Amino acid sequence: MSDLVVRNAKLMLPRGVVVGELSAEGGTIRKIAVTGIPRGEVEIDAKGKLVIPGVIDAHVHVYDPKFVRREDFRSGSTSAAAGGVTTFIVMPWDTPVLTPESARHVITAGQKESLVDFAIHAGNFTAKAVGAVQKLSAAGIKSFKAFTCSPYLLDTRAMGRLMGSVKSVGGTIFVHAEDDETVRNRQKKLMVQGRKDPLAHHDARPNEAEEIAVKKTIEQAHKEKCKLHLAHITTRQACEAIKGAKEKGRKITAEVTTHHLVFSRDDVPRLGPYLKVNPSLKTKRDQAALWKALAAGTIDMVVTDHAPGTRQEKEKGWEDIWKAQTGVPGLETMLSLMLSKGLADGRLTLNRMVDALCTAPARTFGLYPKKGVIREGSDADLVVVDTKKKTTISAKRLHYKVGWTPYEGLKVEGAPTATVSRGELIFEEGRVLGKRGRGKYLPV
Repeated sequence: MSDLVVRNAKLMLPRGVVVGELSAEGGTIRKIAVTGIPRGEVEIDAKGKLVIPGVIDAHVHVYDPKFVRREDFRSGSTSAAAGGVTTFIVMPWDTPVLTPESARHVITAGQKESLVDFAIHAGNFTAKAVGAVQKLSAAGIKSFKAFTCSPYLLDTRAMGRLMGSVKSVGGTIFVHAEDDETVRNRQKKLMVQGRKDPLAHHDARPNEAEEIAVKKTIEQAHKEKCKLHLAHITTRQACEAIKGAKEKGRKITAEVTTHHLVFSRDDVPRLGPYLKVNPSLKTKRDQAALWKALAAGTIDMVVTDHAPGTRQEKEKGWEDIWKAQTGVPGLETMLSLMLSKGLADGRLTLNRMVDALCTAPARTFGLYPKKGVIREGSDADLVVVDTKKKTTISAKRLHYKVGWTPYEGLKVEGAPTATVSRGELIFEEGRVLGKRGRGKYLPV
């Protein structure tokens, strides 16, 4: 008898949607068939709903020993399970992960508390830490975060050395690309003018800051022959630069966040410091370019850059935006937003949405085909989705520690109704069933 059987499902397979059923044993998918699979210990009747691979959020800040008041592995992974995310990749927040020892601290915390599987990125790199790449790789880490701007600015020479080290271990350099000089000069000018209003933060990080840094980073990665992943793209100029580089065969992947797809500068007067994010929000024109690039595959994947702050940390930004915490929560709402704003609104096909949320992150960060796909032999990470279910996002129904969401009151069409991680039902119809510590660390 199988551990789990899912029946009456529209299975999203690599070749497309197939009406059928599947069984799982020992955490992996054993058999996929149209019919005839014997009864399992646990049976899920999908009732004709869509079943997609478990979502992978490749950029989350769910743990920092300094900021457990904001989020931790337990609350973050609970939110993930409720949102159809079965794997996330943890990015350093403020405390760097630059040694095997610091990585082990994060891994241990995750193994103790996480409901879902997780990998980790190393970062935030300094010139002195470049030599740690080999040891971090031996610990199962193959992605390395660096910045072209403050507060973790890595100069051109150090960036080149880091790219060389990352290439030597077959890894990926993960870059936050904004030009430091452009941002510093613009922010200094605004502060001299006495600007403290919420929009001042967004004015300080203009399109050209991203354009300059993206183009420079693409060329440097090509020179060093290093695989490059560009974090949270926000501008039409960056989209064009990435498109041109890919057409030349460059080894580049890129991501976009849900908040940059949903919000623009026009929303800042209403939500103020609650939309203080880096990179900043851009115009509606840029937002349209992001959707177009995502649909075309120029931007490979959707992430959340989940980085919640407390209400107190945000509220101070109404009077002085420079003092407000940077970042927003997004982990639990990503799938619903993409089902609604992407699929239901016709911006993305089903195939492209699933690739952007599941398969592309797995491919990029060494988890495929164990993760990111429904096929025999892969992990039984599954999400049952009701594409027609209409809900209104409310913080009262979410599982974040901070108790707020920038998407409050937003009406969406489409929602996860059940989440399965390695063959175990961890969320069903509003109830989180997974137990703390069941999540596995995924060395790559």
